[in-house]
Amino acid sequence: MIKFLLKGISADALKGSRLITGFRTIGEVGYLAVRHLILSGGFRRVGFIETKRMRDVAFVEEYGLAAPFEIFLNDDLRIVAILNHLLPHQAEWAEFSKGIVEWALKHEISEGIFIGGLDKRYAEGNEKLRWLKTSSSTRNLNYPYMEKQLFIVGPLALLTIYSEFEGFPSVVILPYADRDRPDPAAAAIAIETINEMLNVKFETASLYEEAKKIEEEIQKQFEIIQKELMQPGSGSGRIYM
Repeated sequence: MIKFLLKGISADALKGSRLITGFRTIGEVGYLAVRHLILSGGFRRVGFIETKRMRDVAFVEEYGLAAPFEIFLNDDLRIVAILNHLLPHQAEWAEFSKGIVEWALKHEISEGIFIGGLDKRYAEGNEKLRWLKTSSSTRNLNYPYMEKQLFIVGPLALLTIYSEFEGFPSVVILPYADRDRPDPAAAAIAIETINEMLNVKFETASLYEEAKKIEEEIQKQFEIIQKELMQPGSGSGRIYM
């Protein structure tokens, strides 16, 4: 059973707000984007999600002791954010996703904005992202729509499916991302898209700076490997890639 544990807010505090969430999938885009919003955008923690197969992980974040699944609220912008530090247990993906949609409808949340990632190897030209929406959404974005017969998988797919089933207006934002490592630049693109959609101004410069540092570190590692390969006596048995 999925339980939503709200703390210190009234029953109608979420009414009319928008819900933003994502998961740690390709490029960890959904997680990085939502975490960045929370840490930089004036959110306060207002609750948690408890599951039957609760992940046995606790750690300290910038705001204090963190749990696997947390609920945050920006009162001024009327935005709710669910931060999934971890993926739920796979056996609970369907129940977890359905629970979020039913909870959003119960609290009269007006719209869902879900963030994921697409493998950037399949990007066409200079396009930054693809997107899709449920039948009940009236949103239109100035980006290419998801191609026919391409699959979304995992909890993000289930979240989208249950939104369609229950008539919860939702948009899925899918920036192209590096599938082999965290991709803060893709998360920045997701946030910039949200800025356009909601007419808000969440900053993204620090994400691009983080992406630059990752690229610089990858280049350093590549140069070290290249130098090692150039050493006398270096052989294929010494370097593994």
